[in-house]
Amino acid sequence: MKHVRFLALLISLTLTISAHASAYTISLNDDGVAEIYTADMDAGTLTIKQGTKTTIITDIVGYAGQTARTLVRFNGGPALSYENSGSNTHFEVFYTLKVKDNIHFIDCIYSNIRNGQNGASIRKAVCNLKKVLSSDYQDTAFRYTDAWIEESNRVSLQSVMAEPAEAAVTSLGKLGNVLVALRYDSIEDLMSATPKTIASVAGKTYVVTIGNAYLVYDVDGATASALDVETDPIAHSLKRLTATELLQAIKKN
Repeated sequence: MKHVRFLALLISLTLTISAHASAYTISLNDDGVAEIYTADMDAGTLTIKQGTKTTIITDIVGYAGQTARTLVRFNGGPALSYENSGSNTHFEVFYTLKVKDNIHFIDCIYSNIRNGQNGASIRKAVCNLKKVLSSDYQDTAFRYTDAWIEESNRVSLQSVMAEPAEAAVTSLGKLGNVLVALRYDSIEDLMSATPKTIASVAGKTYVVTIGNAYLVYDVDGATASALDVETDPIAHSLKRLTATELLQAIKKN
């Protein structure tokens, strides 16, 4: 119990909210139609220009206490982020944006959450949401993240805090026949939230990345369809891997 309380204290002390400019613009050209997204952090508005049409959504970005809602570029496109450093469990969730028939909606959520109880990282995504964009967009993730956090509460990472330390593995889920998990090789991995993402099958293991990777689920939150590996942590560029590609990598390893 002392280890858990000490860990929770250290986690809370290291969490900070990233600084963002008061206004931020993302431009892209999809199918020959220009799209311009501008977030005004002071006014709290998101302005979306698509061709000759302009949409303004109020009370959708800005800072409130230890939460931040911002416009970011994620995997080459626009996304809204929600970051909450006000509790032991640290939230960083990205909501990718799309438009169809002049309707703006959330396509995917990508969550990078750190459990305040045991320090376990939760890196999962859900796609095909088709949720109409509104000022309470962050609530879209909670039906999934609440379940993921509850599941991760049962995880034990005590082995990496023992003397001598032993690696701890926490499952993210199965992608086909492949088990995708996070492996903490040391207490430093736990404290810095930098576990390795691994893929395993039939006793063989392949280290996918030492950075972020998100196990992607369909909208039901139960069926994993891919593993999105972050190739650039600044631009949040992703490389999608299927179960077949992971199996091939495991066999070659």
